[in-house]
Amino acid sequence: MNGYFMTIFQVRNKFHIKDALSGLVVFLVALPLCLGIALASGAPILSGIIAGIVGGIVVGILSGSHISVAGPAAGLTAVILVQLEQLGGNYAAFLLCIILAGFLQILFGLFKLGFFANFIPNNVILGLLAAIGVILMMTQIPYLMGLSDFSWSQLWSGQLDQVMSQIDLGAMLIGFLSLLLILAWDSSPLKKWVLPSALIAVVAAALLNYLLVYFQSPWAIQPNNLIQLPKILDAPESVMIYPDFSALSNPLIYTGAITLAVVASLETLLNLEAADKLDPQKRSSPPNRELWAQGTGNIVSGFIGGMPITSVIVRSSVNANTGARSKCSTIIHGVLLLLAVLFFVPLMNMIPLSALAAILILTGFKLTHPKMFKKLYQQGWKQFIPFIITLVAILLTDLLIGILIGLATSIAFILYGNLHKGVRVYKEKHLHGVITRIELPSQVTFLNRAALISALDRVHRNEKLVIDATQSDSIDSDIYQVIQDYQTETAIKRGIDVKLIGFKQHYAELDDAILDIDISTRDLQCQLSPADVLRLLKEGNERFVKNERLQRDIYRQIRVTADEGQHPIAAVLGCMDSRAPTEMLFDVGIGDLFSLRIAGNIAGQKVLGSLEFACQAKGSKVILVLGHTDCGAVTSACQLRLQHKQISDIQEMPHIQYVLGPLMHSVGSVFDIMQPRELSKAFIDQVTAMNVHYNIQYIIQHSSVLKDMLDRKEIDIVGAIYDVKTGKVNFL
Repeated sequence: MNGYFMTIFQVRNKFHIKDALSGLVVFLVALPLCLGIALASGAPILSGIIAGIVGGIVVGILSGSHISVAGPAAGLTAVILVQLEQLGGNYAAFLLCIILAGFLQILFGLFKLGFFANFIPNNVILGLLAAIGVILMMTQIPYLMGLSDFSWSQLWSGQLDQVMSQIDLGAMLIGFLSLLLILAWDSSPLKKWVLPSALIAVVAAALLNYLLVYFQSPWAIQPNNLIQLPKILDAPESVMIYPDFSALSNPLIYTGAITLAVVASLETLLNLEAADKLDPQKRSSPPNRELWAQGTGNIVSGFIGGMPITSVIVRSSVNANTGARSKCSTIIHGVLLLLAVLFFVPLMNMIPLSALAAILILTGFKLTHPKMFKKLYQQGWKQFIPFIITLVAILLTDLLIGILIGLATSIAFILYGNLHKGVRVYKEKHLHGVITRIELPSQVTFLNRAALISALDRVHRNEKLVIDATQSDSIDSDIYQVIQDYQTETAIKRGIDVKLIGFKQHYAELDDAILDIDISTRDLQCQLSPADVLRLLKEGNERFVKNERLQRDIYRQIRVTADEGQHPIAAVLGCMDSRAPTEMLFDVGIGDLFSLRIAGNIAGQKVLGSLEFACQAKGSKVILVLGHTDCGAVTSACQLRLQHKQISDIQEMPHIQYVLGPLMHSVGSVFDIMQPRELSKAFIDQVTAMNVHYNIQYIIQHSSVLKDMLDRKEIDIVGAIYDVKTGKVNFL
């Protein structure tokens, strides 16, 4: 009880003058819709107004949403039509369905099932809306034509003449004029007015029929094609319909309640999410609270003869667009509906049913607009087929069965997709040769079994295979059995070397393989020639440029090199520039390169010692002098020469002479031969290349050890330029 008074207090505290205006506008929109939806559902006209009142006042107070407006919704018309037909038109019995559905919704909220809508695919939801649109149009076309007592079976049985004789020409005229008025209003600048087109059409239709009656025109609408709301204040006991509890023994009541609860909850949750997006203050509404608020509203509505209630996006969007600040606007609209049904029934009874039918037909057309069919078709069959099947299934059965069929279709597409997806297969060229790596997904289930078997079948004889489960959070025993059988039988017969990694966390009896497939070993180093090493470096850089670097486990590489030592295939003399990490540029592993980095890639005496160690002691086959574009050291040397300055002029860096000194030889050579002599990109690039050549000559001239190895073709010494913009290494 304290919570109830606290809610009332909060509502009063948050009231804003804009809430009053929004409440009035929402009332004007809701009034014709409440009447029209009751008409479309085959329910008593008064039940639509009652539902709007309860949705505004009861749900408005209990809801946690600031923008959402509840009331009778077009999405439930199909459910109500089917349930009433099954119950033989007994609306009093149907009220029990509404009450029980309300209790189910409260349970949904208490058990925090607000996430339910997130598991319904969008194509199924769109199929549901399209089916509702078709049902709306089919049920309202007779009213638009002035046929208050009509069934489609009359057409199928060939009674066309009898149907044509029953048409009320005045109702049909006003119905089509209402259609045109709504379309014209919505496509003109008048749309910006606060007054909605539906209200304008209803008022215009009532006025036009009033004039026809006043002038005693034969086109005046017959009374049975007008709204016939009873006057509640005159005889409430004869007007109100209450639940018939004797129908509780009918099993259709319970299946109807379940259907109603599921569909109403789904529509509420979807509309609630859409309403939050419309909220200018971007507030978030609690879905579970909304479920029990809607459930309470349905219980109250059912007990006093109202229709089922959901959150309604049309009214919610109007509420947001007119500047509502709090749920006071929702409550105000409910109070205004109550006043209208108590004191303005004679005015409402002047409204033609054909005008309401026009509103509902256009609403149905929006729900099943051809653009939606085209959009889903363009998204592919996996989206389009479940959408169409959901639509057709609902039309042929009912909403709940149709949704279940649509869900089953979507699940079937998902299952079919998983039969051939999820398992990724890579053909990778490592230092030791080509391997096939099968990468398992995060969740490995029986759905991936077919894809895994297919991938294993494509591994050729005598190949190396790695099955990688490092990214897997769980692996079904079915999958593990497939791998075990393959490893112990098929792989042995076909000479396939199988390595498993990442399985130990799932199956403790397995030890993950220590992979050396992409790490240089002593045997591999001995087998490679300098030309082989150059080819491997070029291929690695191509992968780097294409962003197709090989998958490597750094931790396992550390373990391998710690146990077996380092056996680099090349030594790279590069610049200390942060954009030139050599192992990444050439896509090699830890232990594959000796990497020497110094500003300007200068080959001094200490560098020579390191290079001699790399080749003579550790067996490296290639020395690569690697310059790069946009080099700061080269640019500084060029600036000094072009400005006719000395290195000694740089007082803030007294040791920079050991870098710029050697670079000045290259700058001087380019300065002598190149025109124009200016600090351009072409000038700097030429100096960069000249510096690489100069350092190669320095290495050969000042290290007899390396020169002798070069002469014996045990090693090769090459130069290259790394482009820091593209990642491409251009060998000189």
